[in-house]
Amino acid sequence: MLLVARIVNSACATTDTGLKIHFWRLAFLIMIGSILFNLFMVRIGQTVLFTLPQNWWLVGGAKTLEAAVYGAISGLTLVTLLAIFLAFNAAVPVNELIRLTPRAMANVGLIVLIAVTYVPETISQLQRIREAQALRGHRLRGLRDWQPILIPLLIGGLERSMGLAESMVSRGYGSTVNIRQPVRIQFGLLIGLALTFVGWILTFRSGPFGWILLIVGMALVVGLIIWSGRKVSHTRYRPTPLNNRDWLMISMTAMPLLIAFFPLPFVDKSTLFYTPYPEVTLPAFDVLLGLGLASLAAPAILLEL
Repeated sequence: MLLVARIVNSACATTDTGLKIHFWRLAFLIMIGSILFNLFMVRIGQTVLFTLPQNWWLVGGAKTLEAAVYGAISGLTLVTLLAIFLAFNAAVPVNELIRLTPRAMANVGLIVLIAVTYVPETISQLQRIREAQALRGHRLRGLRDWQPILIPLLIGGLERSMGLAESMVSRGYGSTVNIRQPVRIQFGLLIGLALTFVGWILTFRSGPFGWILLIVGMALVVGLIIWSGRKVSHTRYRPTPLNNRDWLMISMTAMPLLIAFFPLPFVDKSTLFYTPYPEVTLPAFDVLLGLGLASLAAPAILLEL
């Protein structure tokens, strides 16, 4: 999953997100921090590496190899999530996200998108300020040297906020009449979410009955959201139709969901879970499941065709 995310990020980046960071350096720091935290805080495992005095607060006791391995797994999970977020943020333009947001959730989607783009914009502004200060001979030696950088960064953030607010007002945001959802819609969404949650829990025990509740709950929630969105009027400028390559990409990226979540007799789902406790062993690997997850690299593959 980590390699797939990096491949898609390298091949499909369409916009400059401002995330000029050294990914692997950051990944190394996350891994080291997770390993050290788990090694010194967890006292489970059979392979003892060293022992600290018991009277040492929080970190005393035996330090095991299994705790360090579990910390590495947790760090790898965090790094993979970061890679997926960077690939998604680099490959999908913001205007496409706004267009794909359901009409019933347009306001919420707009707020989320503003929050998501805040960090890349801030990083890009910080880089521009540092380059401008470097041209003036400014060098960072201590905390006081950050003042000529942080003050313009704060002022620039306020200016961008004012510009965003003015552009939203000019486009009519906030001037429309709020449409109150009927009680039956709210009650239906509550029932759909409850069925989805209960069905997800029951899939671990009762099997088919849990899947039925899960599918019914998700269908109810999606149907009510689409029905509520019909009451929201909107206009679309230059609609982007889906071509054959897009449908092929959607079908290829939906394959891992089918393999991982649906009960298929020829796929070993137990390989999705691994723990080094109580002893470190070589994790199992299912070839079909691995190939299914590798199909998530379809955007990078189809882009080269």
